[in-house]
Amino acid sequence: MKGLIQALGLHPAVALAVVTVDWMLFGSDVTVVGWGLSCAVAMALTVPCVLFQRYAYRDNWGLALAKGIFLGIVTAIPTPLPSILTGAGGLLGLVGWRRLESHNDNKKHE
Repeated sequence: MKGLIQALGLHPAVALAVVTVDWMLFGSDVTVVGWGLSCAVAMALTVPCVLFQRYAYRDNWGLALAKGIFLGIVTAIPTPLPSILTGAGGLLGLVGWRRLESHNDNKKHE
């Protein structure tokens, strides 16, 4: 279960940021210009997501890159429906992050 949570989980801050940006972009996605803007923002959001997953959530580079690219593609889709996937990943990430923090606290007390 721990491996699945690590593989599918997103850092909660990353999930919140992506869902927020996705919903803000949804209003302008009716036109071609809005879709172009959505793609540009999604590409710009990919790099911070990769770095945050790597250093804050402690994913390896390959997994962090895969999650960042996935989030960029999902954010560029002109509907708010992909936010459900991102939100679910954030919830899994919150569970995994809590477990990691409690595991680190137990090691400090030993």
